[in-house]
Amino acid sequence: MNLIPPFKVTMDIYDVLYLSYLIPEERLRPAVPGKIPFAMAYHDKTLISLVLFRSRNVTASVFPLLRFNYDQANIRTYVIDPATKRPAVFFIKSGITSRLVSAVTGFLQIPWQSISMSLSIEHRKNGTSRHVAEGVWGGSFFIDVTSNGKPPSNIEPFQTPGEAVHFLTGPSVGLYGSSGSLIRFEVEHSAIRPAAGIIETIDFPVPVRLGLVTEDELRSPQSVLVAPHGRFSVSMPPSRVYP
Repeated sequence: MNLIPPFKVTMDIYDVLYLSYLIPEERLRPAVPGKIPFAMAYHDKTLISLVLFRSRNVTASVFPLLRFNYDQANIRTYVIDPATKRPAVFFIKSGITSRLVSAVTGFLQIPWQSISMSLSIEHRKNGTSRHVAEGVWGGSFFIDVTSNGKPPSNIEPFQTPGEAVHFLTGPSVGLYGSSGSLIRFEVEHSAIRPAAGIIETIDFPVPVRLGLVTEDELRSPQSVLVAPHGRFSVSMPPSRVYP
């Protein structure tokens, strides 16, 4: 990757769903390189999040006239970045609806699988909204979330809602990889201002088949957040680090 000159990828993300779960550390550890500490531990548990969103106006500085749109789903946890010693996102599994972008990111050693997914949002007259994600990724999935548009309240184990939102949405480093080495990239992004949500229905087989959550746990997240928009700028190519 040293042969690839530096460039930026910018995008707007819309209709973001964050579904977070407190799960035992020992259950998650096989999916995360053992030398990387988790960024949060609470009674021998740590957090994973399912994050789904639409990416629009995606463009790379090396090809400024080309623009892409796609939807994306991530299963991620929160770790300490080996380079900065600050919280970072470790991506356990990711899917994307663009076959072309999946191929390009594969060349950059970022493993985004090609999946089928659509996201829709319904704004209701009473100020509430309904967010639906459905598609095929390791089997058919369907997520139905409603929101009253109000900011989140207490989210265990964080001291304040603001602390929780910053932890879940604020990291500016992303990591992929296994025990030998990690693929690392840096991100600049606008502040994410989410509202609280409630799961009405969820059928999402990937995290269950990975052994991260049970079916019952999947229906009872630690928190549900919905965010209308964020602006992201990703520094490419990624670098390789050794934990």
